[in-house]
Amino acid sequence: MSLRTSAAVITGCGVVSPFGLGVATLWEALLAGRSAIAPIVGFPAGDLVPNAAAEIHGVVVDDPDRAGALALLAAREALAAAELDPHAVDPARFGVVLGTTCGGMRIFEAWDAAAAAGTPPPADVARVPYFAPAVRLARALGCRGPVATTQLACASGTAAIALAAGWVLSGRADVVLAGGTDILSRFLVAGFNCLRATAERARPFDRDRRGLVLGEGAALLVIEDAAHAARRGADVRAAVLGAGAAADAVHMTAPDREGGGAARAIEAALAAAAVIPAAVDFVSAHGTGTPYNDAMEAVALGRVFGAAGPAVHSIKGAVGHTLGAAGALEAVVCVQALATGLIPPTVGLVNPDPACAVLDLVRGEPRRRRVDVALSTSSGFAGANAAIVLGAP
Repeated sequence: MSLRTSAAVITGCGVVSPFGLGVATLWEALLAGRSAIAPIVGFPAGDLVPNAAAEIHGVVVDDPDRAGALALLAAREALAAAELDPHAVDPARFGVVLGTTCGGMRIFEAWDAAAAAGTPPPADVARVPYFAPAVRLARALGCRGPVATTQLACASGTAAIALAAGWVLSGRADVVLAGGTDILSRFLVAGFNCLRATAERARPFDRDRRGLVLGEGAALLVIEDAAHAARRGADVRAAVLGAGAAADAVHMTAPDREGGGAARAIEAALAAAAVIPAAVDFVSAHGTGTPYNDAMEAVALGRVFGAAGPAVHSIKGAVGHTLGAAGALEAVVCVQALATGLIPPTVGLVNPDPACAVLDLVRGEPRRRRVDVALSTSSGFAGANAAIVLGAP
């Protein structure tokens, strides 16, 4: 193991979102205040109520391992943006960490349908395990360093970036592809509908919010040792300053009403980054649009930042809740905000909930302001909470 490095930096980002391929495509849509939420057409869902999601269209993925295929597309864009040839990296020091909640669920559904019909299962049934997308990335790109799948429910993508930065800082890897991937399936939509957690439209922090809308996508970031990036003359887009995680231990699906776990995760991330709350310029909030989550998050952010807090945005009114990919997509939004000084409006937010009045919510149109420090927060079932702090290079 090499000596601990001084910094973990981000040198490239890649995205496949419901708006299509590429970071630029996503960013343009977010700044324009567009939403990709629509009735489901990608699989039989006519009897599902609500019947709405943010699906990926116009991206050809002729592969039963849809989650892995999307992750690979995002990874290739991230590597290209970083101007990094994966073959130029010592394979033993090139890692992969990917968050997901459902992995190869559509393959499992095909296997289940075949069993019900008495026909042979799909030949690629071995790709069902949740760790399959991470393994696929590692094999396709020749990564022979640490490989892991993070599963902290909807905090999985954020946890993946935190773990990747930890590997770099501890000297376990020079480069790590980190992020998340998740896909829509009948199983997933029906399950959330049964929980009565879904709605036809996502309205983060709005007084009329009724529930989340599911989405799908993949986002990968190149997390690199700062010295490694400097040696090859790479452009640094952001630095991973700190990360934190904490558990609610309150309920299997509902969050702590007082935001205890979320606040502790944020405080831990700020402490690791040696950043005071007043230095944070922008928060990419979890902001699912459910009554309990948004109220909890407003309490948590209020506890940490007080009344004069940073600008707050939620991506989920635009691309839905992409589960294991959500935190990674939010990290890309933070990188873009750091680079451009623009914060997108929160799609679906029309009438802010008075219970969320402590938050400086960005709505209506993009806000221009200098962003030197950005925070991304994630919360998931079973009380999982994670946060990362990113800084300008």
